[in-house]
Order: sequence, then C-alpha cells, then structure tokens
Amino acid sequence: MTVERTPTLHCSILFLSSALRDRDRFDLSSCRALRPESFYGMKKKILVIHQGALGDLVLIFPALMSLKHEEKASVALLCTNGLGKIAHELNVVNEHFSLERARFYCLFSEEMTPVVKEFINDYDTVVLISFSDVIERHIRQNHRGKVHRISPRPPVEEETHVTLHLIRQLQRKRLLKNTCGFEPQKRVHSPSASGPPKADRELQSLRSKPLSITSNMDGSLLRKERFVVIHPGAGSQKKRWPLKNFIQVAAAIRGMNLGEVVFIIGPAESDLAPFIKARTKEGFRVDEVYDLSYVTALLRQARCFIGHDSGVTHLAAFMGTPTVAIFGPSSPKRWAPVGHAVKVLRGEADCAPCFELGVVDCKDRQCLDGVSADMVLDAVRELVHLGGNRGCDGGFR
Repeated sequence: MTVERTPTLHCSILFLSSALRDRDRFDLSSCRALRPESFYGMKKKILVIHQGALGDLVLIFPALMSLKHEEKASVALLCTNGLGKIAHELNVVNEHFSLERARFYCLFSEEMTPVVKEFINDYDTVVLISFSDVIERHIRQNHRGKVHRISPRPPVEEETHVTLHLIRQLQRKRLLKNTCGFEPQKRVHSPSASGPPKADRELQSLRSKPLSITSNMDGSLLRKERFVVIHPGAGSQKKRWPLKNFIQVAAAIRGMNLGEVVFIIGPAESDLAPFIKARTKEGFRVDEVYDLSYVTALLRQARCFIGHDSGVTHLAAFMGTPTVAIFGPSSPKRWAPVGHAVKVLRGEADCAPCFELGVVDCKDRQCLDGVSADMVLDAVRELVHLGGNRGCDGGFR
C-alpha cells in the first residue's frame, strides 16, 4: 500500500528538519502556523495571563492543574513579579513568563508589537484572568485562536470561594468538564469558617495531584530537624494578628517539644524583624526572605505553618504543609486556603467580613482579637497529629 504525504505535512517536516539543523537562525515558535493541529496528538497550548498577587495566583493553581490534566494541555503562565517561577517549580504549569518584561507592556496599550503578537499566537487558547474587557478586546484583535476572559473573584456580596468561582467559569466556557476528578481532601475548619454545605463539599474535592517540587535552593541552608514556620506579616496591616501573640505562641511551641520555630519576614513587613529580635529572649530564628524558592524549600520541611490571610499562607496550604490560618476582616468563605490540612481561625464578631468593602475602620477588632494564643496552639496540636505521616515532599502518605 502506498501512503501519500500531504504537501502541507511534507513542507512542515522539511521546515522543522532545517530549523533543527540550524536552530540559531530560526525562531521555532514561528513553526506553529505550519503544524497541523492533530499532528500525532500534539498537545494543546494554553496561555494564562494573570495580574494578581501571590495569594490570588495560588488560588488558581487547582484550576491550572485541571486544565493540564483534563485537556492534556501544555499550560504557560504570564504573570507579575516572577511568581510564575513558583508555579513552574511546583509543577503547576509547563512554562512561565514575567509581565514585567518590557516586551509585554504593549499587551495593555493600543498597539501590539509584532513580537508579542507572534508570541500570543503560538498558543491555541488564551485565558485572561482579569476584570478588563479592554485588554480582552485588544488580545482578541491580535490573536487567531480562542480568547476567554474570566473574572479573578466573584462579586463581593457572593459567599463563593475564589477557587470554585474560577473553575466554574472554566466549566461554563467549556474549557473544563469537571474538577478533574480530584480526590476528597482532609480539610479542617473552625465552626465560624464553615461555608454553605454544597460549596464546602465542592471545595473539599479540590485536592491537587501529588506535587513534583524542584528548587534551586541549596539544601544545606535548611535545618535537618523539623520545625514550625510562622509568618506574622500580611499584605494589609488590617489583617495582622498582634505580633506579641505570635511570640507567645512561638514560646509555647518550643515548650511543647514540637521543634524549633522559624519566623519568616518578607519585604512588605521588614519592620517586624527588629521587633521580634528585640522582644524575644529565646532567640528565635528570623529569616528575612526575598526569594520565594527559599520559602517553598522551607515549607517542604516544616512540621506546621502559622500565618494570616496572606499569599505565603495559601502557598503553604497548597503544598500540603499543615496550616493554621488566622483570619480577621476578610471572609474565609471566599478566601480560605485550599490544602490537605488547614485550620481557619476567626473570632466571633457582630459584623460581617468587611475587608473587601473598603470600610475597615474598627477600634474593637473582634474578628482578630477574638483569636487567642490557646486557640492557635490547639490548632497546631491537631494538625501536627494529623500530619504525623506527612512526607517531606509536602504530601501525605
């Protein structure tokens, strides 16, 4: 039997062979226009554009992993501040690009350069996570494939978790059929943080696949013994639990023989480092961190993590580190961390969560001050017990 090759396929093979022989003179990204979409089951390529901070980004990780799994796609992430590096290290996406690179500025202007136009057209589908219909229209005008815009979070009046909100939008746009068959996860709530039964059941089904975590971090910088990590900072001071409470908790943890305590301080809360060092006679380790790869390496070995509603807390929970999340004016029903073992603590308050309403001006912060050091310690004990079989890869065996 004679098999005839189509002219298009024959041309593509010749071009690719030539390009591979002399790859320095060819931009292989330009080969996309020549490849047949069904060419031996070639992976669908999806570009996700996200402009949010670390916490917002981590909450879309289950959705990105769903895209990779269900669509059997290669997913690239274009986001801010090099956060895509963490998504790539945690095996959430296949590749990443930084929005701060000068060439991508034109994505948000009226004129798109040929280089960026060629870049976005190397992907079959572009998913824009943004409220901006202007940016969406601009990308549509320059992209030959499909463009979908989804909102980063539900309206403030809705008590829908952000992760569920994102996945449901992908379902409505037929990018996903379901939540990718994630197995039920063990997730611990405080009574005040429990959401509506249906939403809570859906959220508990969002367990990520086992993580393949890599890092350029030198392992010698980490202690061999297990320890508890405390991050006393948050993006807003209005979300911060009193620092003296964290120091009290750290002293008690040391007395409970749960290991050493490591405080991590990011650039946004560098003012806290000297205060911790000055107020602690116990000599707690304080790491001022500027590299998120260091944070992920630290979290992999941590016995437990304690923090606020912050990006690092969401990252710890996603990685499988037993996590105590102290919430205040923000809503746990919308923003609770998603992970294997999470305990959300929030004080009983007469008022509803008000952070997103822009009216946080409380003299009596019942939501934060209602969380005691004893409540945090009880949560740590519970999670450390649950995580007794936790492997140092961030997962549970």
